[in-house]
Amino acid sequence: MVGMDSTSTSSGNWETVEAQLPAYWRDIAEQHGLVPANVPAQLGAKVTDMRVPLRTVLYRVGTNCSLKTAAASAFAGEVTDVSPVAVHLWERKLGPFFASLVADMAGTEREFAAGRWAGYDIVVVDASVVSRPGAEGTTARVHYALRLTTLHPVNVQVTDDRGGETFRRFDPQAGELWMGDRGYANPPGIAFVKSSDAEVLVRYNRGSLPLYDIEGKRLDVLAKLLAKLRKPGRVREWAVWVHPEDCKPIGGRLVAVRLPAEKAEEARERLRREQGDEVTAESLAMADFVVVFTTVPKNRLSAERVLELYGLRWQIELHIKRDKSIAGLDRLPNRRPDTVYTWICAKLLIWNDPASTK
Repeated sequence: MVGMDSTSTSSGNWETVEAQLPAYWRDIAEQHGLVPANVPAQLGAKVTDMRVPLRTVLYRVGTNCSLKTAAASAFAGEVTDVSPVAVHLWERKLGPFFASLVADMAGTEREFAAGRWAGYDIVVVDASVVSRPGAEGTTARVHYALRLTTLHPVNVQVTDDRGGETFRRFDPQAGELWMGDRGYANPPGIAFVKSSDAEVLVRYNRGSLPLYDIEGKRLDVLAKLLAKLRKPGRVREWAVWVHPEDCKPIGGRLVAVRLPAEKAEEARERLRREQGDEVTAESLAMADFVVVFTTVPKNRLSAERVLELYGLRWQIELHIKRDKSIAGLDRLPNRRPDTVYTWICAKLLIWNDPASTK
């Protein structure tokens, strides 16, 4: 959908916005129980159309404006009895509806269908530093898990800015495959997911994820394993074990590929910018590779398919990062999980480009 500015929901432009929604968006609203009969009383008796809450909340999220401004401006005088309280109530309940619209437009149900990925229901986790209302700088962190077939957040939490990234904030279920970046690559988190009969796929973190061989000896991943990868593009894997405390060792696979020289140099430059004088020689050497750890058995997903799937997760993360910088996703409306859920889904909807995901 086109980016929404201060005029996108005006009477002259709303038709353009609405035309980009699925033609059956009202049916989707009805499936979520959002029918005129359920319109909150605070919206007033004249409001009998789902277009009013949809347009008003999209205006509020798209422009990052206050509840009062959204209530007064979304319809520019067409509807006069929308109150700030009503906008807040709708903001609390529209998240699942927006998520359904995003999934329909993005085609993620096809891209991440369980049948394409050995029957696994794929969930991606991430955390994003944000600002609380009225604050400057980083003041909070949003932790969220997205089910990729639907782009529905299955869990959203807001903590202070010291809240760490961990799978243990969530509720994995049997048959799911949970994907995360380096921040989630640690023995306690992996053991937590496996205790629910779910599987893990994470970017390898040499600092927080020690790996062992079948005899229980610590592996030097860079010197003993990755050094064997000399040709860019060739994928290799090794059987490895994780040793969580108070838990038997967990078997998995380390999957890696050497990057082309130009891509590796880009990764090193990024590390130098981000870490400055603190960057280490080992980190720069690791930039030659993409390395992931997974508990998914080899007979279900090949090494190549594992890297392909992780690459798709990276596309989702880039989408979120873009939304933070362009769409204001890093500005929280408040700290209510249901409102933050709506905020995330609405931002994804507003900036969704269906052509980019097909």
